[in-house]
Amino acid sequence: MEFHGRIVLTSLLSIAVASIALQSARAGDKPAPAEPAAEKKLELDTWGDIEFGGRYFKDKPKELGSAWTTATINRPEAESIAKYEEYGNVPQGFYFERLTVGGQTKDAEYAAELRATDLGNNNQRYLFDWFVTGTLSGTITWDQTPHLFSTTAQSTWNGVGTTYLAAPEKIGVPPNGEPVAAYIQRNVKTIKIGIDRDRFEADQRWTPTPNWEFRGNYFYDRREGTQIAGTNWGGGGGPVLVQVPRPVADTTQNAKASGERSGDWAYGKYNVKITGGISTFDNDYKSFTVENPFVAVGTTCATALTQTGGGASANAPCSRVSLMPSNEAYTGNMTAGIDLPFRSRFMNTVQYTTMRQNDPFQDPSVNTGLTLSQNAATPPAPVGLPTSGAIWGGVTNAATSLNGEVNTLLVNNVLTTRITDDLKSTLRYRYYDNDNQTPVLRWNWITEDGGFGATRENFGYSYTKQNASGDLTYHVLKNASVGGSVGWERIDRDKREVLQTDEFIGKVYGDARWNDIGQLRASYQYSERRYEDYDPASWFRTLFPTGQGGGLNNWGARKFDLADRDREKAMVLFSFDNIPHVPNLSLTPSFGLRNDNYLTDPNKQVTINLVDQTTGQPTGATNAIPTYELGLLKDNSWNAGIEASYSFGPGMTVSAAYVREEFDKDLVGTGQTTNSGTGATATTTRWFSNMKEDVDTFIVGTNFVFNDRFDISASYSIALGKEDWKNKDFAGTTACNAPLGNNCQPWRTVNTTLQRIDAQARYKLDPELITKLGFEGDVYWKLKYSWDRSRVDNWQNDLVTPYMYLVDNTPRNISMASYNPNYDIHAVSTSLNIKW
Repeated sequence: MEFHGRIVLTSLLSIAVASIALQSARAGDKPAPAEPAAEKKLELDTWGDIEFGGRYFKDKPKELGSAWTTATINRPEAESIAKYEEYGNVPQGFYFERLTVGGQTKDAEYAAELRATDLGNNNQRYLFDWFVTGTLSGTITWDQTPHLFSTTAQSTWNGVGTTYLAAPEKIGVPPNGEPVAAYIQRNVKTIKIGIDRDRFEADQRWTPTPNWEFRGNYFYDRREGTQIAGTNWGGGGGPVLVQVPRPVADTTQNAKASGERSGDWAYGKYNVKITGGISTFDNDYKSFTVENPFVAVGTTCATALTQTGGGASANAPCSRVSLMPSNEAYTGNMTAGIDLPFRSRFMNTVQYTTMRQNDPFQDPSVNTGLTLSQNAATPPAPVGLPTSGAIWGGVTNAATSLNGEVNTLLVNNVLTTRITDDLKSTLRYRYYDNDNQTPVLRWNWITEDGGFGATRENFGYSYTKQNASGDLTYHVLKNASVGGSVGWERIDRDKREVLQTDEFIGKVYGDARWNDIGQLRASYQYSERRYEDYDPASWFRTLFPTGQGGGLNNWGARKFDLADRDREKAMVLFSFDNIPHVPNLSLTPSFGLRNDNYLTDPNKQVTINLVDQTTGQPTGATNAIPTYELGLLKDNSWNAGIEASYSFGPGMTVSAAYVREEFDKDLVGTGQTTNSGTGATATTTRWFSNMKEDVDTFIVGTNFVFNDRFDISASYSIALGKEDWKNKDFAGTTACNAPLGNNCQPWRTVNTTLQRIDAQARYKLDPELITKLGFEGDVYWKLKYSWDRSRVDNWQNDLVTPYMYLVDNTPRNISMASYNPNYDIHAVSTSLNIKW
């Protein structure tokens, strides 16, 4: 209690000192009195709210799971604490839930307040507000925001949390080396995966006159911890994907200052606000390195590997993974509003942001002994790289840093006009330009830290986006209005498969209230997006200028952010709060809809003109294998629900709610690829997929107020989620026929069930007894019970062992088994709440 007591005393002293200092400062601005004034006594009104108590758990999962050393797909523990404590520890024993202390002078000229929650815990938050009425105000905030991902993650590496993950042993290349399962069983351990955040923010506001306002803001965010990341290396029969714990240590800082002038002119009010800001991101780590244990004993990252023909290493000894580079952004903004003739008001925003990133590049390969021999199969040397010598083709960079530069310009205009007392119009135009000025360079692409692949060019996407719309709203009755709008959106891109899309939008809406019984709000929107031309060939030739990309995405695929699409959205909300003959009943039914129907036609054949890979010129022939439009066909969802509350009289209320949500997606996919250099497409295989998800949520609750000193409340909620994926053959292709039939069967349903019970009894201690004890205020005793249960039956995650090698010694992907959202927790707590 010593720590918490110091917080309270320090807070009260801070309030008193700040108030006295501010009072003295203002007194110093006044003319000196003719005669010595009598000493003015500082009088304060204070308030507070403190709650602390104790908590007990029954069968709480362990803070850290067990190591998974048994050669089985069954987890060592069925439950984990990770999801329950995802955003903060919930400790057993003493807890300090809430603290509020504040004070103000009797004339309400000066005031300050400190608020804190979860004191001493890893998600604690402190907020201090203060103000001088009409002149100064400020807020200082510090909080911790953890995000726990896993307490069951499995790892064999040493150095978790650092930039070098060292393999404790080297056992040789499977299957000729030592069995991998034995290596894992000797070295596997359980680790936590998560990020801790410390955030500080200070905001200051100064209004020296009614027409001027100045603001300053500073934000600091520090993150430390680990996350799951992926890397690969050649292993045994080929490359494998490996999950590893990557380190996280970075700092984000934002600073912003603004000044605003407001006033009157001939037609009404005006205001102008200018803001400037800077944002920086600093990453402590530029990359991290992972050792491959499946190499010969004595192998290091510097062990020489000789490759011919540009092929990848069969088993690279190390993998280096780059991390987010440090960067900064600078922003200037001007916002203005002015009243105009004809009962109009115009608002304008102009914002310019420039972003920079110029961190030094890491070495192209961690394998310092790598040599790549040139032969006929080697692609041409990239621009800026040497054309002779034993080491090139990705070992020497084309530049030492990116010199990244992106500039954005936003212009937003809104004109509102009151045409008549009942008719209002709103016109909007928004222009946004994202201009990527990062230099374009040509590179040889390192594959698996063991060899170079195709020549690539880096390029940054640039685009402009324009939006225009007009709205009319008409008050047909005193408490009813209807309206409609039309809108247009155009996006112009470069270096994409589609260079321009246009979307036209129409919307109608209404709002009505009658006889104080209830209210209706409804809207419907329809839009159509269309592209001019879909040209994946030019996009791939930008990415692979020498035509060496090989088999990549099928050119018939239509990306969902570019494809032609029809969209409809609808919303209806009723609110009945004074129903005749049942005034104690309130009902709120609602309905929402969003249907995205894509015009991608999987029966429409796509013609691809073949290109000579050496010259880049058309050959005059077309793709010999038919290619069809592929991709997302629909993405539909709807929700409907109702909330009800009934009061049986003073002191007793019962409420209930139900919501149904459905999500439905269709797509057509393929296993065929298109050669990015020539346009040649592999044999056609296509399948149809349907992904459907349903969620039902039920909530019931009740509240009983027996008298002004005793009340109880309780609630129960359950959410039932069901997800089904189905695949089937499309157009008679062989993707779902034997021997691959198992790839296109209905998969097992993924079920999710979340349940929670909350119950609380609150008793107010006898006020006379509290007064006799020398305290002026209210004291409450609370008793709480909660039950949380999470069950997720997901065959995709349940069958992923921590290391596939535990049950299969052939080369397989390596998972850290970090996902375990199941828990079943009962908690009982009691607390004392003091208010004054």
